[in-house]
Amino acid sequence: MPLVRKRRAPAGDGADRSSSEDGARRRRQRSSSSDAGGPADNTPTNGLDASGADGDGGSSEQMVKKLVRLALASEYARQPIRRADIGTKVLGHQGRQFKQVFNGAQNELRRVFGMEMTELPMREKITISQRRAAQRTEKTATSSKAYILTSTLGDIYHADDAILPPPKVPTAQAEATYVGLYTFIISVISLSGGSIGEAKLERYLKRTNADQYTPLDKTEKVLQRLCKEGYLVKVKDSSGGEEVVEYMVGPRGKVEIGEAGVAGLVKKVYGDGGADDEDDLEARIQRSLGVEEGGLTRKDKQKSDGEGGTTRPRGRPRRAAGGAAEEEDDEEEEEESEDG
Repeated sequence: MPLVRKRRAPAGDGADRSSSEDGARRRRQRSSSSDAGGPADNTPTNGLDASGADGDGGSSEQMVKKLVRLALASEYARQPIRRADIGTKVLGHQGRQFKQVFNGAQNELRRVFGMEMTELPMREKITISQRRAAQRTEKTATSSKAYILTSTLGDIYHADDAILPPPKVPTAQAEATYVGLYTFIISVISLSGGSIGEAKLERYLKRTNADQYTPLDKTEKVLQRLCKEGYLVKVKDSSGGEEVVEYMVGPRGKVEIGEAGVAGLVKKVYGDGGADDEDDLEARIQRSLGVEEGGLTRKDKQKSDGEGGTTRPRGRPRRAAGGAAEEEDDEEEEEESEDG
């Protein structure tokens, strides 16, 4: 049987095969390097994921932008900008950079939007149960750690509707109506000493034909919305056996409207007189708001008097005045008897 010899492969085939393998290896290396973050890769390389919320927080510039967006979105929904939300949604694990990022966002808000973040005041402890709960806590909070956006523009720009018109969402008419309604309610509460009973507030609303319905919704739902957004605070106290419901000005109402807004509303309605009438109206507004001489409120003045060592005597002060008047009357009677 004849032998069958295998054909020997040409000498050039091995070299071609090795060169093709080297080319494929180089192509795989280039593709792996591009997947790891090459020039054609769109994956963020600053520590952020696609949603922009990574635990590392990203660079300072990126965190400033995120805080500005958070502030604008929160103010659009009339929700406070809380310190906890800034930590979770902006800073991540870089909580020590809060001051730097906050100051950077403040500068951008002032420069671009004419606004700044203003801290809300603490909610007052009104009822006995709230005061007892505050006493039981080991650490007393000194800051609300919540902010809202306020305008930094001058009064001349606020007076021009062409510069600062009402927002168009949902509509300009609905937004203007809502602003006017809560400004009126806050003014009534402020001029009533800072708090007003539920029945008394209903009487004031009835005079404006808004005790049941408003142009926006039912009055009850509007009051609930005002409490939810921080314009009002509804206080229920049943320590005396009977439940008493009162409304007070909330933290957002104090910052957004404040005493200046209340005074401006009153002057707009009643300030058409002369200079003397305006001075008298200004004095009456200050008395109704509880502002003493020097711009201090009655609470601040009482606090400063207490720190200075002077205490206010208990009881009604009118009795002392009445006693002095009675002494003067007695002296006059004695003089008349001597003359007689």
